[in-house]
Amino acid sequence: MAQLQSGGWSDRVVRAVKGRPWLIAIMVCFFVAGAGVVVGAAVLGMQASNGVLIERNDEGVAREDADGSSAADDANTSTEGDSEGDDTTHGEAKTPAHVVVDVDGAVAAPQVVELPEGARVADALAAAGGTTDDAELSSINRAALVSDGEKIYIPRVGEDASGGVAAGIGGFAASESGAAPSALININRATEAELDTLPGVGPATAAAIVEDRETNGPFSSPDDLMRVSGIGEKKYEKLAGLICV
Repeated sequence: MAQLQSGGWSDRVVRAVKGRPWLIAIMVCFFVAGAGVVVGAAVLGMQASNGVLIERNDEGVAREDADGSSAADDANTSTEGDSEGDDTTHGEAKTPAHVVVDVDGAVAAPQVVELPEGARVADALAAAGGTTDDAELSSINRAALVSDGEKIYIPRVGEDASGGVAAGIGGFAASESGAAPSALININRATEAELDTLPGVGPATAAAIVEDRETNGPFSSPDDLMRVSGIGEKKYEKLAGLICV
């Protein structure tokens, strides 16, 4: 029964379009239009899907670029910080200061020696090979600090220092010509007892001189003695010919 109905419907369609080619054309157009709609919808769906993927990819790339830039900035900042730290470190490094002194007299190897700042007379004597057996050390303060450009003379036993020998520490000092016309007190090396022998200098002033040079460093010239409390110009005039540095 179903086959007869199907055959009847087909026959009616054939009879309807028979002799009417324009009807066939209309049916073809409807078919093409319907297919176009289906294809268009599929294309739009694919484009929309691709658009989502592209958007995600762009977002991922942007995020990667941002992360990469941030990492690069952090690396550059770290490198710059390290460079600044290195520069600071190099800028703070300083060459240790040294002093140069002339060691002469009763030493094994009289010579000019270079010592680190803060060295003592004993260090200078050791750098010159030590003292000889006939060295007279009773007037030498081997614990005293040495100053740059100083001459340290170690007298021999029985040597008359007043006859032209310069004792650089706690004794007599030579003049620029190398002679010592009078006994001069080295205010950088003399003990309180030796300073007390100077005219107008009592125990209190002698102690003030020693304290000043230990606190502020050696006197660079005899007139620096006036920086000590209790020694003015008038008192210094009396001492000028009796002291040296």
